Amino acid sequence: MKNSRSDDNMTLLGRFEEVLYKSKGKPFVFDHEDMRTLHFDGRFIQSAMSISAPDQLMLSYTRAMMAFLLFHPQPRHVVMIGLGGGSLAKYCYRKLPTTRITVLELESDVIALREKFAIPDDDERFQVIHADAADYLTAMEERADVILHDGYAADGLAPSLSTEDFYQLCHAALDRDGVLVSNLWGDAADLVPMMKRLYAVFDWRLWWCSASGSFNRIVFSVKSLDDAMFRSVLAKRATQHDLRHKLAFCDLVDRLQTACGKSRSDFELIAGADMLGAFMQADYSGIEEE
Repeated sequence: MKNSRSDDNMTLLGRFEEVLYKSKGKPFVFDHEDMRTLHFDGRFIQSAMSISAPDQLMLSYTRAMMAFLLFHPQPRHVVMIGLGGGSLAKYCYRKLPTTRITVLELESDVIALREKFAIPDDDERFQVIHADAADYLTAMEERADVILHDGYAADGLAPSLSTEDFYQLCHAALDRDGVLVSNLWGDAADLVPMMKRLYAVFDWRLWWCSASGSFNRIVFSVKSLDDAMFRSVLAKRATQHDLRHKLAFCDLVDRLQTACGKSRSDFELIAGADMLGAFMQADYSGIEEE
């Protein structure tokens, strides 16, 4: 008896391997049904887009990163480190009409795919800049309200973008009430060193959560924060933004952890919480994310 599902999977795998081979080591796009994905190699999905709804945030970590709105509800200027398939860039451009967006991308081959992912053309409030993030932040004169840090290479977060010196650059580039949003990925051995570096720069003003159904941890590092005031408005802001954006911020708030009010040793203990347990408890989305 013919196993049509197995045959379909084999055909899909064959098509993917063909596209991978033809890419010759460059970033490439793969389409399957209504989904278009970005890949740097054959291992991970770097970005995903619904072809019929290109502005939708398909991956859970992108939806979690948008929770910067809980910390800074009306940002004037958002700087993004890493373009990828432009999911966050497109969403912010469409849904935050008064916000200026600057996207920094080191790889010209990624920028060359922007039309494939329906990334808008540059205009007076949207720019994609081919630049090294550290160099750009060092020279940047106008402060940012939000920095979205998602600068991944094929093997994971670029090492140069996760040092204490780089986090210091981000801190200096933020306005007084600014927030750095970091997409981290891996197990405790990967995450704890990065969390410690963020703590060294931002002190106790760290909040974080796991993204549903993935090993991504989203960390919100706030430059200045009235902890008591923020806690008092957190649930209300989540409800308000869920009515507008429908990104499940109320569920995310239930998963938020913080270094606020904790000793350094207590922070390090919870920063190393078992990521596998968090993954198993979350709703599995069926998409492997980096």
